[in-house]
Amino acid sequence: MESVHLYSLLSGFSRALGLVCQELTEHNLRVAYLAQVLAEHCGLDHQERKYLLIASMLHEIGTIPLKDGLTNFVFEKEDYCVAGWVFCRTAKLPEDVCNMVLLRKTPWKELTPQEDNAISANYIYFADAVDAEMLAHPDASFSHLAIAMEKKAGNFSYIWRNAFAHIAKNKAIAAAYQSSGEMDAYLSNEFCKDILSTQNLLILCDLFSQIIDSKSPFTATHSHGVAHTAQEILKLTGLAFGEDYLTIYIAGLLHDIGKLAVPVDILEKPGVLSAQERHEIKQHAEIGIQLLDSIPGFHCVCDWAGMHHERLDGKGYPYGLGAAKLTLPMRVMAVADVFTALTESRPYRGGMDLTSVVACMSAMAVNKQLDADIVALVVKNALQINQVRSRAQRDAAAKFLAMRKLCAWTSA
Repeated sequence: MESVHLYSLLSGFSRALGLVCQELTEHNLRVAYLAQVLAEHCGLDHQERKYLLIASMLHEIGTIPLKDGLTNFVFEKEDYCVAGWVFCRTAKLPEDVCNMVLLRKTPWKELTPQEDNAISANYIYFADAVDAEMLAHPDASFSHLAIAMEKKAGNFSYIWRNAFAHIAKNKAIAAAYQSSGEMDAYLSNEFCKDILSTQNLLILCDLFSQIIDSKSPFTATHSHGVAHTAQEILKLTGLAFGEDYLTIYIAGLLHDIGKLAVPVDILEKPGVLSAQERHEIKQHAEIGIQLLDSIPGFHCVCDWAGMHHERLDGKGYPYGLGAAKLTLPMRVMAVADVFTALTESRPYRGGMDLTSVVACMSAMAVNKQLDADIVALVVKNALQINQVRSRAQRDAAAKFLAMRKLCAWTSA
């Protein structure tokens, strides 16, 4: 698998968050950019700046499961800063990052400088507030914004207010703040040497799979089920190499990233979908491809994850590819997705037992929708594969339960 840079992955995930809430589309980028410019001006070391980058690019993740007023699956009515902290902590992100996300809306007057990561968290709060002011007053100059921020002295450290008053005079910084391309180039350059280890890549991808699945209780453990099932099936083929197992696992975790763009009322509709609703559901595959393709180093992840609804007969989506264009990992991913989905309950049906699952998949193989050889392999090893899937989904469900308990403990 190709190397993946920290900023590239965070940038792709940030764009995905914008699918849920349009206001987040470039908000995370602007907050991260301004926080880094301030951090550079104040002389923070690279490790501190790296943690600040992660926290600022992901600082809004706690708002994702709120689901626009519908009953919240994970967090009920918890504070979204706490929700974001719980996501980060459960995924085992560095404690510094977790604390920044938790404290990112806490006024400076309520913190002590000795409190863990208080100063860095206040960076994010300050950058977030500047962006809010800019959106409210789009014609205001940075100098005018600096004056406005001085009136909120109780919320922000004098360090950031003074630093912003200084950089507000820099026309190049002010101009870059209006250009997503320039902000992206700056952050890419600042973190060009930060390549993710396999462990850290898995931590971030696991975190994002939880965010994807938290949109609905009907898909709450789906991505982990698909990831483990696909990896197990690929191993059973005996036709893959070491890195392929990592790649297909990550592809499984992120295969439904495009569903962040699908309204929850469609995902949870108990009745028959309208033609327009079916179209919106199907769009998730192409949206996912666009997102994953934007992350350098994710070429195979994108291909393997993005084609999970393609079928051998050419009647799948998003591109209607036929058997000649579907590689082994793509076929495995399609089988793993169907296998996992059939075992799960949906708004319109209950989960199937294993006998019904293999019968349904065998019929799909006969109809040239799924690869017959891979389906035969699944039928032969159905108990083993189902144990892997079931264990993975139980572990994922336990994580959500732990998250809910952690939220309850924090708010008590």
